[in-house]
Amino acid sequence: MGRMIYTKVVIDMVTGKTLVQEGYRYDGEVAECKGGGGSVNSVDYEYNDRMATIAEEQQAWAKDYYKMWETYFKPYEIQQAQTNLQNLPLENSVYRGQLEAARDLLPLESGLYKQQLKAEAELLPQQTEATKNFLSASAKGVDVAERMGLAKADVSSAWKNVADATARSNARMGVNPNSGRYQGTQAALATQQAAQTAQAVTGARVGAEQENYDRLMKAASVSQNKLSGSPTNTIFQGLSFLGG
Repeated sequence: MGRMIYTKVVIDMVTGKTLVQEGYRYDGEVAECKGGGGSVNSVDYEYNDRMATIAEEQQAWAKDYYKMWETYFKPYEIQQAQTNLQNLPLENSVYRGQLEAARDLLPLESGLYKQQLKAEAELLPQQTEATKNFLSASAKGVDVAERMGLAKADVSSAWKNVADATARSNARMGVNPNSGRYQGTQAALATQQAAQTAQAVTGARVGAEQENYDRLMKAASVSQNKLSGSPTNTIFQGLSFLGG
């Protein structure tokens, strides 16, 4: 049976009619038409055999695992399920008892909570006043200049005793107050006194400033607690409960 091999076809896209048609008759094999198809369908029998062997092995593994489960794990799971079913009524009874106990204690707990809220409400004025005094004292802080003056006075008092003792010692040894030895000793003592005074005053200033900073930090912490999670907040949150 001959076939028509078209080499040129022109079709009207509006009407669908064939306008030009050129070709020739061909009576040979279809494979000799030299078509443009490039795909080749071939079967890899060796690969298919290997995959079939692997599938059979996997199936055997699955059967072995199922036998192991059926022998060892299945009885355990069945017994565990039966035990759970047997314990279920007891567990429900215990849970019911807990609920009933909680229900019986509810009036007592509610009364205790009301008493706690009332006690906190009664203490609120004192707590507020104490907090106010604490914040005021923290904000005011300590007098840095006063601390420095006290430190200087303490050093001066201590060195006065040293100067008196040195003078008595020199007098016993017959050291002339106008001598160079005496003047050198006094100069050395004065230098030591000045160094200790400066150290004491600086330490007092640093300590007072640090104390004031710590006071402000504590005041800020107290203020934050008053705003977030203080007993006062609890009282206000419990007003509706007291009203009930």
